Amino acid sequence: MQEALLKCVHEVLSATAGTKAEGVYFIGMTVKGSVVHRKIDVVVDADSGVRIDQCAFLSRRLRERLEEDEEMIGILGDNFDLVVGSPGLGEPIILDRQYGRHVGRLLRVSYSDLEGVEYELTGHLLEVSLAEGAGSIMLKPRVEKKKGKGEELENITLELGAVLRAVPEAEI
Repeated sequence: MQEALLKCVHEVLSATAGTKAEGVYFIGMTVKGSVVHRKIDVVVDADSGVRIDQCAFLSRRLRERLEEDEEMIGILGDNFDLVVGSPGLGEPIILDRQYGRHVGRLLRVSYSDLEGVEYELTGHLLEVSLAEGAGSIMLKPRVEKKKGKGEELENITLELGAVLRAVPEAEI
């Protein structure tokens, strides 16, 4: 079922290129529930962020595609919820391509060094390089301010291969 549904999602995204959904790309999908009532969550993103009208447009096109396919209706059942949305604040970055739209924002990053020791840091994303096979990000670590100390930390560059998890954070 997942493979057939994924194929439909990719077909709709391909067919909507050059329309309201221009620039939108697939991030992930979850399917929950039974034949009696399924919930399908499709997550998409775009280099400049996904607008709500793009999500609504894709949701309508995908629902139409699913409802016209007898095989998919047989698999999903007649009663299913379909939600097309973008990754929200606090959702981890899945694809390297997503880093670009978070430049200037605060990220919480877990990474490992060459020996496999894991570290975590929070900082502002300054730069993204998506060079073939050797992408990297540059962060300006956030310093916890203490009375009388104005310590400035150096920027840190991390290879994307070393990043275990990166999550955009809210700035307070």
